[in-house]
Amino acid sequence: MSTLATAPMGSGTAPTFRPVVEFLLSLAQALSARTLYGGDHPSLTGSRARAYEKLLAALAAWPALRLTLLDSDLVVGRQVVFEMRQWELGERLSRAGVQRIEFTRDRLDDAVFGELLGVLHRALLPAAPPLQQAVLLDGVRLGPVALLSGDEPDGAASAETSQDTSPFASALAEPDDHSPLLESLIAEGLGEELDTIEWITAEAGLHGRVPMSEVDTVIRSLSMAMQAEQETLLPLVSLKSVDQYTTVHACNVSMLSMGLAEALGFSSRDVRAVGTAALLHDIGKVRLPVDVLTKPGALTDEERAIVRLHPVEGARLLGERGAGNALSAIVAYEHHVWANGQGGYPTFTFARVPHYVSRLVQVCDVYDALSTERPYRQGWPRARTLQHMRLQAGRELDYDLLLAFFDMLGRAEKRQAVRQ
Repeated sequence: MSTLATAPMGSGTAPTFRPVVEFLLSLAQALSARTLYGGDHPSLTGSRARAYEKLLAALAAWPALRLTLLDSDLVVGRQVVFEMRQWELGERLSRAGVQRIEFTRDRLDDAVFGELLGVLHRALLPAAPPLQQAVLLDGVRLGPVALLSGDEPDGAASAETSQDTSPFASALAEPDDHSPLLESLIAEGLGEELDTIEWITAEAGLHGRVPMSEVDTVIRSLSMAMQAEQETLLPLVSLKSVDQYTTVHACNVSMLSMGLAEALGFSSRDVRAVGTAALLHDIGKVRLPVDVLTKPGALTDEERAIVRLHPVEGARLLGERGAGNALSAIVAYEHHVWANGQGGYPTFTFARVPHYVSRLVQVCDVYDALSTERPYRQGWPRARTLQHMRLQAGRELDYDLLLAFFDMLGRAEKRQAVRQ
């Protein structure tokens, strides 16, 4: 296990955020001065000079500085800067389509910085439409996250090739193999998130508490990865060993669930709430015997009964933290209950349909669980997984959510094909 597994994400290794925060605050002052004054007014020239000086200091600490602004969050690299939450300028820039700004120090000068201020000022004008394409300056790139990540806009994918009229036909017709892109995500930065998930799980098992601040950090980082790499939804992270299963499964289900929630039109805040519930859906397993969870062979009836306790244990563990974790507790409790309320576990005294988010997470949970290698069996080929899920539509799995999930997979694979 790496050293990061014993501490929250980013602890002790990343440069300080202070120079970046100071630059952004001075940038806000410079943009305000540009709105209030014109020409060579001393307030304008002075604030611009200070902002440029602060930017150079930030680039000394972060030579390849990448800022991401989504709703109320500021992310530097892949780390959320909590002290800048609900930063007014950041929210305005995000709404204006300036969701990412990337700097390269060796190509940046004062003239380029002046151009950048002009671009940002125009983007923030009340009548200006949101940016629809990336703006490239010498040493600076800015624009929507998807475009700066290389994603194709919606509608750019190739036309449907399947003539089958079944709602699930296009997903079932896709090939079994995956692009090498799918194998590269850990190298691109999610290794740290996986270590942190492992640390969160260990904390829950040792101390009977879920460290929600670290959960929140992971969710925001996974959300950023999902935004930037839509095609890697199929699946997101591959196992290097079966010992990683619990950690990798939680990561994959969280990202798949956030992708599905976003495809269904959830707000950014609700997408992250879904991601949190999905990340913690199996947290109750920390209270079960490890030898049962990692047993390489078939479980006995007694062992199977023990495993089926994890939804109740998960709900109890999350419920102990108070009402703020209600959705996560509900999903932990219900994610193995059939969508029609007629099967699964735990059993209810009176049959009822599970919560909508429980049903959403269940679809993603089943997909990743069947596709991924387990201690006691190999992962299923993709065609077999999708066929099994199709047969459970309207029974174990919610029909409409499954249809939306298959549609999400199909669109992701088309984007992937366009990029290859």
